Amino acid sequence: MNSLIAWGARFVRFAFWYCTDFMVNLGNRTHTSYNEANTWVLLLLIPGLLALLVVVRLVQWFQLRHLMAARRPLCSFPRPS
Repeated sequence: MNSLIAWGARFVRFAFWYCTDFMVNLGNRTHTSYNEANTWVLLLLIPGLLALLVVVRLVQWFQLRHLMAARRPLCSFPRPS
């Protein structure tokens, strides 16, 4: 059990430093600071993508409802009773 906890702690530490390094490099490449790059990604980009995915899912749901309502049976044989 201790090895699993130690592995989880190492994974969280690695993920944190990887994400921090990614944001620092993104800030350097876009000639902005770490804080500005972090703001763009975490406060604008991710919520924007989430909202877009919700809208796409709602459109698909309405299209599926429309298709299911307009569906015709594939064969005209009576159903067995």
